Amino acid sequence: MTPLSPVTHDACDVMARRAALLAMPDEFFRPFFEGRVPTLEEKLARVEQAVLDATAVQVFQNDTYWVAVGHCPPFIRLTIKRHDGMPSGQWRDLQTIKNELVGPEYEAVELFPAESRLVDTANEYHLWVHADPNYRFPLGFQTQRVVYERSPLDVGDTLFQEPRGAVALQA
Repeated sequence: MTPLSPVTHDACDVMARRAALLAMPDEFFRPFFEGRVPTLEEKLARVEQAVLDATAVQVFQNDTYWVAVGHCPPFIRLTIKRHDGMPSGQWRDLQTIKNELVGPEYEAVELFPAESRLVDTANEYHLWVHADPNYRFPLGFQTQRVVYERSPLDVGDTLFQEPRGAVALQA
């Protein structure tokens, strides 16, 4: 995985996003207005706010990931997705991204919400990083750093193989 680099907002892309949102049917806007169709003025205000929100975040990318950095005090939200749209499944990649963009001594969590609050529209990951580098979440291991490149319990590890000349037990 290559280092992340900033992505600049392209004015043409911003205008295209605005036009695409304005072209959406009224039904698209109902969830934002408690189930009712908004007035034209409300629709325009909502579209402008969405464009402002999208351009207010910092965006970074590398050869594998696209990351948006948003501020939700007291947290920094990292929205992470792969360019190919596939699931990440790589915890160490997410840890590296957090370290690179926010810092190695900041703690983050990934929330698995109640089903009633579930938002699952893409293979995106959201890390909620506490903005204070000294803050520690009141959960997790309360120990010093322990890191293995691979688990000592991996199959084939010599520590857990039968010694030479040992006789296997019969069932």
